Amino acid sequence: MKPSHAIQGKTSVIKLLIESYGFVSPAIFGSAARGTDVEGSDLDILATIPAGMRGRISLFDIQHLEEALEALTGVAVDFNVENAMPDHLRPSIEREKVML
Repeated sequence: MKPSHAIQGKTSVIKLLIESYGFVSPAIFGSAARGTDVEGSDLDILATIPAGMRGRISLFDIQHLEEALEALTGVAVDFNVENAMPDHLRPSIEREKVML
């Protein structure tokens, strides 16, 4: 299934799930946001760790969230933290991201 199809009708649930882990400003980017995804593409998700949660969200939390998102959508998910994004990737991601 294409990721863009997998999230149809689920964006509010996806947003709530991401926020339940302490993240804010969830968005999609990559091929699903550009409309170029194909069957087998992964779903690229981006969210921010707010100042009050820094140091309180572990890599294990992120892995668990990624697994929960995969179970919800039925597609592979690549979850990314905006505050930890390399500077050279920022411009292209900012251009294409779609807020949930």
